[in-house]
Amino acid sequence: MNSDSSPAPTQDQASRRRPRLVGGLTLAMLASWLLMISPLPYSLLSGITGLVALVLLIPLIVMSIRERRYSMAVIGTLLGVPATLLIIATSAFSALFYGPTAEHQECLSTAITQQARVQCDDAVQGSMAEWVSGLFGG
Repeated sequence: MNSDSSPAPTQDQASRRRPRLVGGLTLAMLASWLLMISPLPYSLLSGITGLVALVLLIPLIVMSIRERRYSMAVIGTLLGVPATLLIIATSAFSALFYGPTAEHQECLSTAITQQARVQCDDAVQGSMAEWVSGLFGG
């Protein structure tokens, strides 16, 4: 008698699980991309969907290695993992610098000319420098 309470998944179960993982990963990455291009309060949610995509990607990579689909595992490892980590990092950076980033987005939404956009970029650099120096008590 096997002491393991759950039997190893059969080839049929794994072949049914792969399309669900790929579909979920595709939806999570699409949601992450759409949320990243959204205005600031909503763009923070891209970190959550990026984390969901990473959680779906890891079993897909492991499954690909077990099934000897090495090209899929390499692509998932070399492209998928860094992409999801970049999405999560971008969301964390936006949350960390929420105040200056919100001011920059607001400034850009009212800027009409290229010169006004350049002024917004200059203002956000000064605002972030002040914010960071205030954070460290400088």
